[in-house]
Formats: sequence, C-alpha cells, structure tokens
Amino acid sequence: MSKFPPLYQCEICGKSVKVTPQGLGNEPTIKRSCKCPEDTTILAKRKVTLRGKGELSVLKQQQIKITLTLRQFLSALTGRSI
Repeated sequence: MSKFPPLYQCEICGKSVKVTPQGLGNEPTIKRSCKCPEDTTILAKRKVTLRGKGELSVLKQQQIKITLTLRQFLSALTGRSI
C-alpha cells in the first residue's frame, strides 16, 4: 500500500477516494470510501521523475520516455501511483 498509494486518498484515514473530472472550470465529482467529513482534504500523492539540464543519449531519452508511458498506463489501469 505504501509503495503504490491510491491516486487520491483521504488525509485523515488514508482510504482511497474516487475523483472524476467534470471538465475545465468545473468542480470534480468526489466519491469517498470512508465516513470522514466532506470537507476533509484529499491528497494526491504521485511519483515524480526529475531530469536536469544537460544532454542525454538518445537511448537514455527513449528509455525514460518508455518508462513514463508505462507508468501512466499502469496508473490509469490500476488507479494507483505506479
């Protein structure tokens, strides 16, 4: 659970929260799996890949691109930050 946290979770209890976007400028729909108050903050923990300035070899650039694409796909599929 700590290695792959939910994409959105309750700040108090840490349970998963489903957040569905409603389009640009509209508030998202929030569905909680816990009994915490409605005004409780929702956390969006994410893994981050940082790249500094400088030159990378073409092979390394492609490796990073494939890794990030795979992470995004698995996150969308599982609902967890991979």
